[in-house]
Amino acid sequence: MEDSTDNSNQLHALISLLDEPDQGIFSKVRDQIFAYGPLAVPLLENAWESTFDTFLQKRIEDIIHDIHFNQLYVDLTNWAHFGNNNLLDGYILFTRYQLQNLDEAAIRQHIHKLRRDIWLELNENLTALEKVKVLNHIIFDVHKFKLSPTKSAEIRYLLLNNLLETHSAYSISIGILYTLLAQSLDLPITGVMLPGERYVMAWMDTSGESKGIPPRVMFYINPENSGGVFTRYEITSLLKHLKEPIRDHFYKPVSHQVIIDKMFELLSFLHINVGDPAKVEEIDHLRSALK
Repeated sequence: MEDSTDNSNQLHALISLLDEPDQGIFSKVRDQIFAYGPLAVPLLENAWESTFDTFLQKRIEDIIHDIHFNQLYVDLTNWAHFGNNNLLDGYILFTRYQLQNLDEAAIRQHIHKLRRDIWLELNENLTALEKVKVLNHIIFDVHKFKLSPTKSAEIRYLLLNNLLETHSAYSISIGILYTLLAQSLDLPITGVMLPGERYVMAWMDTSGESKGIPPRVMFYINPENSGGVFTRYEITSLLKHLKEPIRDHFYKPVSHQVIIDKMFELLSFLHINVGDPAKVEEIDHLRSALK
């Protein structure tokens, strides 16, 4: 059985061949390096830093990107179909597509602090509406999360790390943060997708589950309005205003896969908007992992 030293030596030898001018030989070398997966990335990064050959650096960058992309597809597949389907994990995976070296530990620590601040203000005697007021106070008043500047079309406003660092993002990003914080505290809040990329939350009444009664929506929460509470009537009014058919699914919670898929759809749109349509095919491939 090969040990880590053998692997390292073999990788070093393969990486030393990346300047091979023969495309056929290079392709075989590249495939062998790719087979090592994420283990190859640190050595590839060292090789990139050790050369001033831009042609070689580009080859190395492409291999690193392909390794990260393949691993992300595998992780998304596992999250969507074989994992615990935690919304925070899904949001981190989404953000990782844009930021390969995302500091996941720092993000989880930040989320933990936000969760703790909310938890300290909650108690079992509060009503559902009172618990929402606590969430709203901590998220919007204490930590001052707010919508990104109007009419701004920037990818960073979709990303979790930027949201936590700047406290400014699109409403869907703030809504997902709100949802995952609530769910981490076992509050029955889930995401709802409305036409026009509108994301709201639903507080579910789960009191009848033990008797076989399915959960029902008690009220909705709007992240665009600092967590303002509204009813089914407002959704109906919106659908009429948009001339959308009144369909049941607009009132019901969606799965975490649907939420993250919508984020990738918006990301694809923004890449086109900023003049980078080449990313669309990659994003479509990642979305297929969620189906």
